[in-house]
Amino acid sequence: MSVMYNDLFSSLISDIKSYNGKDPLLPWLRGIKKMKESLPPQLLKEKLPRFLQKCAQTFETDRRYANDMRYLRVWLQLMDYVHDPKSVLKTMESNRIGMKKSLFYQAYALYYEKIKKFEAAEKMYQLGVQKLAEPLDELHTSYEQFLHRMEQRKNKRIQITLTLAPAMGLAFDRDHDP
Repeated sequence: MSVMYNDLFSSLISDIKSYNGKDPLLPWLRGIKKMKESLPPQLLKEKLPRFLQKCAQTFETDRRYANDMRYLRVWLQLMDYVHDPKSVLKTMESNRIGMKKSLFYQAYALYYEKIKKFEAAEKMYQLGVQKLAEPLDELHTSYEQFLHRMEQRKNKRIQITLTLAPAMGLAFDRDHDP
């Protein structure tokens, strides 16, 4: 790693340690931005996850950031780099991070959808609606898109079944309902 990048990391750490303002999350967010703008992709992939993790842990129990969208996005970015995103979501849940924000429920639902736990995904959308997560209209839109994807998935399975049925020696009489 070059001297230039070492200087960048030293500068980020110094900015965080010397910050005296009312928003201690701010130098961390600036650091994330600087890293994304300055580091080559491979080095970013190596260094950013640890920085995100340190930021997330630093404010984990700080109630003023529990429903701060900037802080929530730190956690959600971290999910992209961990082996088990569920552990990140569970930590967020246990610390009540993002629980009033639709983005939390959307991320949780997408996690479940990705691992094909569709009922759990739907329940997460419903929970967000029940909790009146903000912005509610975004959550409703995501939920409708999810339901549309589930309908498409169902139709695709039906189409595959109808296509494969003759090859499997199965006959469907569309005019006769048993």
